[in-house]
Amino acid sequence: MNNLLTPTNLYITGLTLLAILIVALWLSVYYYWRAKEIAPFLMRLEDLLKKIAMAQNTLEETKAELRAKTDEIARADKLVADGKAAEEWLRNEAPKIEALRTAIEEQKQRLQDAMENAQKRQEELNNLTQQVADKHVDLKNATERKDKLDIETAQQENRIQALDVAIGEKERKIKELSETIEKLLKLKGALEADINDLERRLESLREKLNEAKNERNQLLANAGALRTEVANLEGQANASRRVLAEADKIHEMNIERWNDLDRPLITNHRNVSRVDERKFLGNLNELLHEHGFVFNERHLRAFHTGLKCADISPLVVLAGISGTGKSLLPELYAAALGMNFLPVSVQPRWDSPQDLFGFYNYMEGRYKATELSRLLWQFDRYNNPAAKKFNENDGRQMPMNLILLDEMNLARVEYYFSDLLSKLEIRHGLNPDDDESRKKAEIELESNASANNEQTRRLFISLNNLFIGTMNEDETTQTLSEKVIDRANVIRFGRPQQLAALPDKSAFLTSCNGNKKISFAGWQSWCGDEMNHNNVDNLNNIMLELNEAMAIVGRPFGHRVDQAIKKYMGCYPGEFNDALSDQIEMKILPKLNGLDGQATGFNGVINIIEGVIAGVEDQELFDAFTQACREAADSFFKWRGVMR
Repeated sequence: MNNLLTPTNLYITGLTLLAILIVALWLSVYYYWRAKEIAPFLMRLEDLLKKIAMAQNTLEETKAELRAKTDEIARADKLVADGKAAEEWLRNEAPKIEALRTAIEEQKQRLQDAMENAQKRQEELNNLTQQVADKHVDLKNATERKDKLDIETAQQENRIQALDVAIGEKERKIKELSETIEKLLKLKGALEADINDLERRLESLREKLNEAKNERNQLLANAGALRTEVANLEGQANASRRVLAEADKIHEMNIERWNDLDRPLITNHRNVSRVDERKFLGNLNELLHEHGFVFNERHLRAFHTGLKCADISPLVVLAGISGTGKSLLPELYAAALGMNFLPVSVQPRWDSPQDLFGFYNYMEGRYKATELSRLLWQFDRYNNPAAKKFNENDGRQMPMNLILLDEMNLARVEYYFSDLLSKLEIRHGLNPDDDESRKKAEIELESNASANNEQTRRLFISLNNLFIGTMNEDETTQTLSEKVIDRANVIRFGRPQQLAALPDKSAFLTSCNGNKKISFAGWQSWCGDEMNHNNVDNLNNIMLELNEAMAIVGRPFGHRVDQAIKKYMGCYPGEFNDALSDQIEMKILPKLNGLDGQATGFNGVINIIEGVIAGVEDQELFDAFTQACREAADSFFKWRGVMR
């Protein structure tokens, strides 16, 4: 019996009871979840709370007993420490004490687990309590919605009653309208009878009115015939007056129409003669250096040769950066040869041939000529009666004119210069003395539509007129089209290798006053083909090789380019290789512009052209071509020319 009342047994008994209570609590919660009605749930909840309180009281009692047993163990430990008897007792009871301690620790752990379970059940109880509260809220909301519906139902009933009243009012009004309609129908019958009577009277009046209108129309017709006859007579008189006035005006316009064009631009004619070409070129170089002008000798020869090729390539273009003497060289060259020099400043707004030649002013009845059209007309020996005296000696006294289109690419060249360029090209191969043949290359000057053939003027630009254009290659200018490049020789001016002292232009021009002045006939004597047969054969082979190479990438050239190159080669006053190098630079390489460096056949054509360039032994051209090929490897080929 004493063994059953040991602290260990009591502690185990307490924990067992606690476990039973916890199981009972869990079962209560489980049955709570199974409940469907609120009242039984609340009763179980109250019972469960009582049981939890009892379990907590039992737990407290167990804890008190546990504390008492712990005190006994402490006193026993003290007795064991004080004497041998205690030590003997300790040896005998040590296993039991150790077992008791282990049991105590296990009971502590079980107690902790029981407390945690109790905490979880408390949380579940709180959740259930919250749900009950939520149910009360839902019940309250439902009650409120029912009250609102009752109110709305009452309002709808009130509206229905109001509609019943309105319907009764409408029915009363409909009855009144029906009575009114019956009265109106009776009135309508009476009115229709009156209308029929009035229509009969109106018909009688219309017949009388028609008779009066017929009589009036007859009178008006007679008066209209008289007015028409008078108007015809007045119109004939006015037409006669207009014809007389127009005749007087046309007569006056015909007298003054071309006054502006007929004003001579060159008033000081100087005697012209033949000049030795090679002697002139040598003197020109010396004279330029003497007065401080620095021009590349290759550029001077290319410029001179390009002008000699005007019958096939009617334009020489000087391109490059600003301030390198592009505009100055033509003026100095013209002064050295005694040519008439006319600078024309191209404007960005130019967009038609009128900007070059002028236009007909319909308000004034006169042609507004430009300096260019005046110069060309002054020496047009085929159409200008005043210039036909030059035909007496077959043009031997005809002066040479050098026309400079300064900064020609400020505007789109094709807009204002294309027609003129085509006319200049047509001159090649035709007979200017044949009127019908010459008309193909003539420019018809604008006149009024009423002018007859005798009052119009046509302009033929003879080969004594040489055209030069300068262009700056920057973001403000337009690029030249392939059409212009094919018909021109383009010379590029690079940056100067050294900056010269300020040249003396006025002294240069003064020194040229005593020079011989070249005539048109003398100029033509310079333009012959002087290539020997060996060079001709060599050039033909090279041209064939280049054209086959260009065909690989779809950029072959035609007869025009072939003839232009051969003309340049025949007119070049220097070495064959220098002339060929110039033409490869000017005519062949620009055709590769825009070609993809990765395109099929690109490397093949590059290798062939590189071989030809190596054969002409022009290191500057070779270096420029090599640089362009390197840049094209990652993008497109862009030929910038040789900056000599």
